[in-house]
Parts: sequence; structure tokens; C-alpha cells
Amino acid sequence: MFFGKESGKPVLDPAAVEAVAELVELKGSDAWFEEDPAAILPHGYVHPETGEKEFTKETDVLDVWFDSGSTSLCVLEGNVESEWKEKWPADLYLEGSDQHRGWFNSSLVLGTAIKGKAPYRQLVTHGMVLDQEGTKISKRLANFVDPVEICGRYGADVLRFWVASVEYQNDVPCSEELLKQMGEQYRSVRNSLRFLLGNLYDYDASAPFEWLDLDRWICRKADLLVRNCLDSYEAYDFGEVISGIHNFCVNELSRFYLDAIKDRMYCDGKDWPSRRSGQAACHYVLVRLTTLLAPILPHTAEEVWDRIPFTDAERGETVHAALIPVPTADEAEAALGTEFDARFEEILALRSRVFAEFEPWKAASEIKDSQDVAASIHEQGAALDLLRSFSTEELSNYLKMSWITLEEGPFEVAFHKSEYLKCERSRLRRPDVEEVDGVPLTARDRKVLGL
Repeated sequence: MFFGKESGKPVLDPAAVEAVAELVELKGSDAWFEEDPAAILPHGYVHPETGEKEFTKETDVLDVWFDSGSTSLCVLEGNVESEWKEKWPADLYLEGSDQHRGWFNSSLVLGTAIKGKAPYRQLVTHGMVLDQEGTKISKRLANFVDPVEICGRYGADVLRFWVASVEYQNDVPCSEELLKQMGEQYRSVRNSLRFLLGNLYDYDASAPFEWLDLDRWICRKADLLVRNCLDSYEAYDFGEVISGIHNFCVNELSRFYLDAIKDRMYCDGKDWPSRRSGQAACHYVLVRLTTLLAPILPHTAEEVWDRIPFTDAERGETVHAALIPVPTADEAEAALGTEFDARFEEILALRSRVFAEFEPWKAASEIKDSQDVAASIHEQGAALDLLRSFSTEELSNYLKMSWITLEEGPFEVAFHKSEYLKCERSRLRRPDVEEVDGVPLTARDRKVLGL
């Protein structure tokens, strides 16, 4: 800044600014302190307001923290851009932990001095990214993983998956190996979305059906996931969001629910209520997963959203303008656990025990496919009553066995090769498999085929 030597009035003239810019370009910023005003300004320059021909220079440096600390006064309430009309103070300031004494502090000082309070309602701070040796990543050391290169190799959403998964409050390591691991976790989520979407190719929301218990159960688990994820989002705990979604996709979906509905989705009649119930559940869960993922995996979420069967009014322009379907208070309370849900939790626990018993038996018998094996389960008391609350077909499906028989007594599982024929259509071994023109089919498959 130049000032008139006698008047002290600042020179607010683009020509003077350009003269300084040319000086710095030629000689560097130190030239400002080394050269006289007459050597910097154009020859014969006259103060545009006072007509003075002699000038002084400003020698104080505007503190960069003062500059950045005043930004809330510029970017809020339409002071710079008319569309930025949010009221002062800002909802959130986000920066690294080194800004506690920098931007956060100068913003606090200026906000308090000018308006009597902090210019932010909340602060979120993060640590620094470290390389494999634990050294802070920096441009100077050139020890960083190039995000553009990583996006080209793995996709932007894998990088975002990693960012969301780390405990960002602390310093975090980043390496090729970690990104590869994140890629595997990302694909497990994506594969669940693909399976759910694949079941909806002929989905008709208007088709009549009655909810099957298993489908009601997975919808309730999805409601619980929504509630937990929203609480985590509000706390800026993105790691809990992404781990909750990943665990849901791996445990409730891939390892159990999607496996349990395959036969029904592929082999039941196209318009049977049992298949429509499964489709309705897949649609219900998919909408919730996609909207929950949108802030973290925007490209994946948009790709899925465009393919979910909606009416145009339901879809809207983008998933990022859609609201997350929040369960009502009653739905949220119901999803926390009832006797209904306990039945399936017990089945999942039994499934793990049966699978653990089956592995050594499978190795000894050399029968690899559990659908070729029948199991006899001994149980007693309330546990036996619970198992009997499911049909034998349901138990056999949930436990991935040809057939299940229940006996009373201390817990024990016995396996033997199934004696039933294998259906050529659904690949199941059931007591109702009969040959039709030499082709073995279950009663369900004969009905679907009109035989």
C-alpha cells in the first residue's frame, strides 16, 4: 500500500497494484522493502485523489492469521456471494490439529471482538497423514501417495472409503497396502448393493404380498442401522458409519439374509407373494443403504440410485437431494430387539455352532456341499421350542442343509449324507423331490413349471 506523503491517504488504484506486481515478478518480494516509491510506481505517477507526486510505503505486514480469521465476515450473510445467505456464525469449522493456535484461534479472537462470540458453533479437527515409516506426509519431502493416481487406480470412492474409516482425530498412516485393504472392504459393500439391486429387475411396488418373517427382520435391522448411522453422522464419527454399514453388509446381508433368500428369489414363481416379499425387503434395505452411503461414497450411491426402480417423483434428480428414511420412534424402538428379533438372533448363533461342527465332519467325509448333507440337532428347553417355531424347510434353508431333524436332549449335531434326490432346477435335496419324465423336481419347482 502506498500513501500520499503529506495527506497520508492510501492509494487505491489498479495501476499502483500492477506496478508492485511487476516489481515482485522481476525482483522478488524483498524488493518492496528495498526500492523507493518513485522507483516502483510509473514515471510521473500522480495520486488519483489528492494529486500528490510523493509517496510513502506501508512497511507493516498484515498477519495472515488475521486475514484468514476474518473469513466468516466475508463468506456468510451474502457479503461476498448473494446465494451464501447462511446466518453468522457458521455451523462448523474443519481443519487440522495445528490450527488450534492458528485459524481457529484467530477466528475466535476476531469473532469475539467484533460480534461478541465465536464465529462457529462446532469445531472438528483432524490429525496428519503419515507414510509407512510414520513420517508426516508433506510436499517438501514428496513422500505422499498421489490422490489423483490412487483415484485412477482404485477409484475415488475407495480413497473416500479409507478417509471415512480412519480415526481422523489422530495422525493416520496411508500406504498402498492399506488402500488395497480398503478396496476389498469397499467391494464387499458394493457387491451387497449389486445383489440387492439384481433382485429388483422386475420389482412392482403395487404387487400384493404379505411380509415373511425373515424379510421383516432384515428391514428392522436396516432401521436400526439407520438410527445408529445418523447418530454417528451427527457426532462426525464417520468411522462408525462406514464400519456399521460394512458389518451389516457382511454379516446380516451376505452371510445370512442374501444367502437365505436366493432360492426363493430365483426359483419361486415370478409373482408369488413369497418372492414379492423378498423384493420389497431388498428395495427397503437398498434405499436406506444408498442414502446412508451417499455422503461418503457419492459416485457409488449415485450409480445405484439411478438403477433403483422408483417412480420419477420418488427418484428426484439425485440421491444427494434425497432424504434418508428415518424410522419413526416406534420403528426405532421395535428395531432395538423383541422376541421376534431374538428368534433370528438365536438362529444366527445356532448357524455358527452348526457350521463349526460341520467343518471337521466335511473334511473327514469329503462331502463338500452342505446341501448334500442332512443334520440331526439335539436341543432342549426354550432353545428347542424356538427351533420348532420355524418350519423344517426354513431351518434347512437357514442352516444351508438338505434337511434338518430336531431331537430333544443336550446340544449335539450329527451329520449324514442326504438320502433325497437332488432337484435339477433348484439343486435342493428335499423329501418331496420326485422324478417327472426322468427329471427330479421338488413340489415347489413342479408347481412353478406347471407339472
